[in-house]
Amino acid sequence: MRRAVAGGLLLLLTTACAGPDRPLSVDFKEVPSNVVLGTQTSPTPVSTAPPVPTVIVLPPPSVVTLPPPPFGIPPPGRPVAPPAPLPTATPCPTADPREAPALEAPSRITARPAQAAYVFRNVGTFEVSGADARRGTFPALSLRTVSGALEADDGSGFLFTVQELLGDVTTTTTYLVAVTQPLPTDPAPGLYVYDVTSRGSDGQESVFTPVPSLQLAAFPLVRGAVVEARGADATTGTVITWTSAVTGKARVDACGTPLDSWVLDVTDGRLVSPTQDLTFDATYHVGTQYGGVVLRDAVAFAGTDGDAGVSRSNAATIRSEPRPGVQP
Repeated sequence: MRRAVAGGLLLLLTTACAGPDRPLSVDFKEVPSNVVLGTQTSPTPVSTAPPVPTVIVLPPPSVVTLPPPPFGIPPPGRPVAPPAPLPTATPCPTADPREAPALEAPSRITARPAQAAYVFRNVGTFEVSGADARRGTFPALSLRTVSGALEADDGSGFLFTVQELLGDVTTTTTYLVAVTQPLPTDPAPGLYVYDVTSRGSDGQESVFTPVPSLQLAAFPLVRGAVVEARGADATTGTVITWTSAVTGKARVDACGTPLDSWVLDVTDGRLVSPTQDLTFDATYHVGTQYGGVVLRDAVAFAGTDGDAGVSRSNAATIRSEPRPGVQP
């Protein structure tokens, strides 16, 4: 409340011993002020409304590493399991740009990845439109577990799996590393996606097993080399296609530790199923010296799933140097 405070200046000019009295002159001037007089506030009323419940925004099941598997958006009201505890970690230092990686990434994978769990840092968002519309960001950290470096049935190489929990979805990707080609019908030497399984906290699970396996790159890795991949799963009626190019080498900053890697750019990605139509692009930094562990990936896709529109982008970077590959 603003009031005008009247301020007065009384000039009294008198003398005790000489001259006549001068007339009294008094001037008044209004000056604005923020001074509040007295108690002017009222007590804040106590709300009787119930507290607003905390809403947990869940991302859509989708691609984590390779490629976007089929998924269904759970209908509203379906019970969802409590989210798993998120990993914690200290802030990341930055690698010295003058420091060279300790291990060079060779042009082919000869060793098998060691079984281990690695924390990745994420920067990504998702959005779903339609009746179950929602949007949000992914957790800053996620955990990927590498395991199962098993001999392939045809003796051409080995298989290993990478499992990641991101949001409320666990995605397990199985890779095939073909080292030799015993028969002309066997996969040529290179890195392939063997299958992808996605499982949500609501219990829904989708499995994509492409025939043939989807090739990411041919060995030896050569800058500029390009492969075209197409795989179909007859069980789900799902087809995935992409173009993958080796763009050269690049360093990955694993929280202050520089790592050498080969870079694969996946473009023109397409997933088509009876209920889905998705397009996607991705970039993968592959640590061949660590048995083929992906050190960094950036994946973005958009499209439709049933009556809903879905989109997602996420960049994930490993926070520590993986264990060296193990010779068979």
